[in-house]
Amino acid sequence: MNQWKRLLGGPKLARIVADITTDGHLQLQDWRGLTSFYSKDAKVINESNKRFKDLFEIEGRIYIDTSYGRKRYKIFFISKPLAEFLISVGVPKGNKTNRPFYVPDWVIKGNKKVKSAYLQGMFTAEGSIFPTRQKNNSTRWRIGIEFYKWTKYKKEGKEFLNQIREMLAQFSIKCSPVRYGRTNLRKNGTKSVAIKLDIEKSSFRNFYKYITFDDSRKNQILQKVLDAECKSS
Repeated sequence: MNQWKRLLGGPKLARIVADITTDGHLQLQDWRGLTSFYSKDAKVINESNKRFKDLFEIEGRIYIDTSYGRKRYKIFFISKPLAEFLISVGVPKGNKTNRPFYVPDWVIKGNKKVKSAYLQGMFTAEGSIFPTRQKNNSTRWRIGIEFYKWTKYKKEGKEFLNQIREMLAQFSIKCSPVRYGRTNLRKNGTKSVAIKLDIEKSSFRNFYKYITFDDSRKNQILQKVLDAECKSS
């Protein structure tokens, strides 16, 4: 684990922490440590593999999964020392809906490159850019991010998104207040609640400049909205 301590406080590690906190899964039990990702897009899996190889010198095992009637890819990084290190720097383990977690303190106290990398990972995985039609027939564009949390930990989930909101404010990106959304009844009888915030179009330019999506489809939509705004002004 000592071989990776030098990475603490860097933007590359911040990005990987965000990736696992959103789309990844971390397990640590007895002798076994496992970090995994699933995606319908092979490019996403290959990029995750490259990040881990560049940073930790660990290469993942890639598989094709067709068990749900559609093709998806999965990658496993099997290393107990790596799992222990990732937990030590703030990655939540197990089912993230069922446990509270926060932005790691070293990211909160980090420089803007660290914060930007973490936020990019968050919004690439969990963010969306979408229009809604208003009563006056105008179009309202927003960038949204949404997480689900077991209602037992909804307060902690809101605190986490408020940390994201405060980090965005440091890049002059204004957000809506963090709010609760719909509630789902789960198979075990417990409930999960959506927790979300939105970024209005007035802050899109700063989002594009300082954060942006590491996803070509989302980024193309963002660029089109910004291009249209330039033409109309």
